[in-house]
Amino acid sequence: MKYINITNGWIKVSKNELDELRHKTYEQYKKDGGCHRFEDFNTYLPNYEELIDVVEKKLALFQEKEDKKILIDGNWFPNIAPGKTFLKYFFHSKKNEHEAQFQRININLCYLYAYGETREDIIFTSKEAIDYNEDMKMEAQGDIKPEFILSYTYNNINEARKIETFLQDNFGLNVKSDIRNSPLFQFGSLHDLFTSLSENQYIIKLLSRDYFQNEECVEELIYFTRNEFPLYRKKAINIILPDIYDGEYNIFSTLGKIALSLHWKLHIEKLDKAFSNIIEVNQDSSFIGDTRLQDISDKVDRLKIIKKDMFDLLQKLTNMKSTIRYDILFDKIQNDKDLFHLLPKANIEIGSSIERIYQSIQIPSNNNPLKPEFPPKPFFTPSFPASKTYKINIPGYSNVWLKDESTNPTGTHKDRFAWEVIIKYKALLESSRQRHFERLPQISIISSGGAATAVQNLFNLFNIPMSLKVLLDEKADKSIKDSLQKIGCTIYETNLSDVLLKPEEIKRITENWDGIDITYRETLDPNLDNYYDWLSYEIINEDPEYCFIPFGTGDLFINVLNIVKKEYFNSFLHNPDPRYSGSIEKLKNCHFLGATTKNKDSMLDKLYSSFLPTFDEYLKFIKELTSYSCIGGKTSIKQIQESFVKDAIQIATEQNITFEPSGIAGIALLLQVKGHVPTDSKILIVNTGKTKSSVELMKTLMEYRKQSV
Repeated sequence: MKYINITNGWIKVSKNELDELRHKTYEQYKKDGGCHRFEDFNTYLPNYEELIDVVEKKLALFQEKEDKKILIDGNWFPNIAPGKTFLKYFFHSKKNEHEAQFQRININLCYLYAYGETREDIIFTSKEAIDYNEDMKMEAQGDIKPEFILSYTYNNINEARKIETFLQDNFGLNVKSDIRNSPLFQFGSLHDLFTSLSENQYIIKLLSRDYFQNEECVEELIYFTRNEFPLYRKKAINIILPDIYDGEYNIFSTLGKIALSLHWKLHIEKLDKAFSNIIEVNQDSSFIGDTRLQDISDKVDRLKIIKKDMFDLLQKLTNMKSTIRYDILFDKIQNDKDLFHLLPKANIEIGSSIERIYQSIQIPSNNNPLKPEFPPKPFFTPSFPASKTYKINIPGYSNVWLKDESTNPTGTHKDRFAWEVIIKYKALLESSRQRHFERLPQISIISSGGAATAVQNLFNLFNIPMSLKVLLDEKADKSIKDSLQKIGCTIYETNLSDVLLKPEEIKRITENWDGIDITYRETLDPNLDNYYDWLSYEIINEDPEYCFIPFGTGDLFINVLNIVKKEYFNSFLHNPDPRYSGSIEKLKNCHFLGATTKNKDSMLDKLYSSFLPTFDEYLKFIKELTSYSCIGGKTSIKQIQESFVKDAIQIATEQNITFEPSGIAGIALLLQVKGHVPTDSKILIVNTGKTKSSVELMKTLMEYRKQSV
């Protein structure tokens, strides 16, 4: 007689595993004559009685047929089945949780009923199969040893020599050198190098700060991995040198990737300045054919591609299973078997919750209007434009249009910001593959409600186990606090009018000492033309003569201007961004007006800020763009009088616009400057929307989870 001994104790099981077990249990139940539908087990407790009876009979038959006894902590019972309370939690109460805790006995009884094996046996067998398959591959290679080509830059020759000596002396391997920034000592282009490899040859890429700051090296790597990444992944082993896994350039952290991108941003700014100087000097002559201008233009174009694609490149490289730190290499590779495990292999799907979250975050493209990224898959259908623009009636004007962001998932333009946070979070998840976190870093933010709601909503949808740490002003409305708590945020309060808080102080107040603060755009993403960029193109593609935009932190307003500047200079090269479909002549004559307030008691509460340290820089930026003649001369940031806010509210209400006062500040400003804007001008007003209630958002979340189950 054989025994299956199931022991007591609590275990945590992921939602994916539980969903599969629920499905298999129900399938077996139907085969065994069960008459209730799957949905019935969601609500009616008496329906579990039939399931228990069916399981008891099946397990009794199983023990008799297999000549095995199922022991519970060493004791045998004639009739066993999961408990009724457990089944209710299993099928109903906890079916939407990303991870649920259950008694090991009950889970294993379900496994025995559905699969004929315990959970532990199945996991052990699966692991054994993976190890066996890999060992068989290694055995099949016999005495054929891999050959390597070390690919690096001159500045990393010492590290390359150390790796070469290590592989030759310890394993007797054939190792050649490929110096990427030397035409005399390289094997041609990356395409030539990779396509010439035999089955048993591999490339060892030494990746360093020097490599990523070398224009030719990083540009070629970007193009090759963009077009032939499957080949790269099949044949490349990435060795990460210390200057990009320690310190400020650590590519396994978001801030490290930003630091590398910043290097190229500074290059671009210098060349942009030179570009502007040449334009200024040659104002009265035809200078399109000027070779100096063309050289700078070509250079700027190349650098912009590097800056734009740097994040994608680093994500791909750090995501590869055959990526290893330089300091770990020598300790990890001790024998032939270790060396075999280092070689690139077909990806094995990882069942961890982090891996599932990572895979679920899909970024279709950076700037392809045919492959938009917002609103994000798989919960929504991405589109470009993502929100509607339609005509509205404003007394005294004949051609006024509203860009309506209220149709976004949580009701405001902050959903665009939240998606940027999720993209950065995906980069953070990559680093967890290299460094095993006990827990993922927490995130803090100062918010008046909209941004925090949008970020937490996406955390919820993507099943990211994160409670956003939100710092509210102590005078904030209680309803905002309650709503944020209901969708999963953790709330902290302080007097935000006392002093300008730095990121470290925000993290201290929100008990997030080792985490990340995303309050300031410089922390999230210093590359300003990648911030609200899709929305900015949706706005300028309308070809307005006047554009009114709410101005709180100024992020949206300034980014629109930054995109205008980008397309103005692109026009000299006849190289617009694929998302731009407007008229450059109309664009450079458009007047952009930011609507804001300095009144702390204003109805425009989301636009008031006690501190705006970058405001003077914004004014300088507007002056700079005006001097280039790439925006209309009336472009400015204006304070709104409260009487016009009341009139704007009445107009928006009469036309059934979904709004909060701050969101329609542009209407108020248009009414205020009446007489200074021609009545027949094409006017575009951006409505940043109104944040949805926690009840509505949680209902949507539950509906989606129900569909996914």
